[in-house]
Amino acid sequence: MNAIFSIARTTLIQQLRNRLYLVIVLFGLLMIAASLLLGAVAADQEIRVILDLGLATSEVFGLALAIFGAVTLVIEEMESKTIYLILTRPLPRAHYVIGRFLGLLLAVWTSLAVMEALHFGLLFAKGWKADPLVLASLPVMGLKVMVMTGLALLCSLAFTSAPTATVFSLFFWVLGHFGAELRFLTERTGRAAASAAIRLLLWVLPNLSLLNPRDALEVPGFNLAPLVWSAGYAALYTATCLALSIALFSRKEF
Repeated sequence: MNAIFSIARTTLIQQLRNRLYLVIVLFGLLMIAASLLLGAVAADQEIRVILDLGLATSEVFGLALAIFGAVTLVIEEMESKTIYLILTRPLPRAHYVIGRFLGLLLAVWTSLAVMEALHFGLLFAKGWKADPLVLASLPVMGLKVMVMTGLALLCSLAFTSAPTATVFSLFFWVLGHFGAELRFLTERTGRAAASAAIRLLLWVLPNLSLLNPRDALEVPGFNLAPLVWSAGYAALYTATCLALSIALFSRKEF
């Protein structure tokens, strides 16, 4: 466990010192601040606009940080050969993958916390009254980031090319929000082969619609019970991605 924590701490420091990483965080903060301008235009819906735009901006930039960090983290070490120095020590490869994942996830969660601190600071300055359902959406946003971090790490180890891994990670991210539409296609298509292919794709894709509780915040009677299922699903999907990543990394020759 000490090895995992050591790698996670090093990864966290590396990510927080990365200039491109900091640029993305800064841009996300500026986008949240810009929501004030759009909120002023919306007049009586100012708080609602700041709330929705701020949450969406934090999520998008958090996911961008997760994909960017996961795709480049291991690939850069393989290309620069620094990974040889790490693996020459008596370090299980599973510990290396888990440590890298935890460090990256902590770095992304830290950035989300900073962006949301500014976001809710702006809301409270405008007189917003805290809504428990809105606050409950924040940890679920973190779960979505966790899923995409594990998936992007798996793509980076599967393709060993940063552009290819990034494209596939974005592909899974986009299609992961259209699970309901893909299920509708399986019902409407008349071809068994096409229907089977779509069902297989649904098993592979992350169901990110489960991790988007903001869509249900306006539904009367909405409660926090579905969030428990969302957390279990996110943990299981992430664990599967990590297990596959460890299996792929263990088979690589260094």
